[in-house]
Amino acid sequence: MDFPLTYLEWSEQDRRVVRTVAEAQVSCHDVFVRKLVNATAYRNRLYEHTANECEDGTRHHVYVKPFKEDDDAVYGQAISAALHEYCTVSPRMEAEFLLWNGYRFNPCTLGQPSPESPLAFAQLLLDHYIVSQERAYETIYTIYDMDRSKIVVFLKGADQ
Repeated sequence: MDFPLTYLEWSEQDRRVVRTVAEAQVSCHDVFVRKLVNATAYRNRLYEHTANECEDGTRHHVYVKPFKEDDDAVYGQAISAALHEYCTVSPRMEAEFLLWNGYRFNPCTLGQPSPESPLAFAQLLLDHYIVSQERAYETIYTIYDMDRSKIVVFLKGADQ
């Protein structure tokens, strides 16, 4: 069963929704994943999640605001740059891992299979740390890129 999911831009200054960013029909399982990420990319724009809700158990809303690089002095610019630098598209939802090297995020491969089900993606998004091949990684930020069908996971080594 699919549910309507609407991304609404919220203006804190005006204390109201200023526009609808996107609408989609998604499976009940995909709703979890889309609500668990920190932000959503749509049409080459990045929107940070501020809240989400469900009406009557069927209509889902994610409230967003435009991502501002300056809100995160350490990673903000690097997140924006990396998101637009890598542009592989997937036919179905897929994870993409980017590792912080102290200056920028670069693609990396973890020694574990990529999640394949919405539940596995949800489990990935719930964890603050990922341990792979005896190395720990901290999850810095997560983005669902609607245009590329990617869950982009920004990581840094736990020892950094």
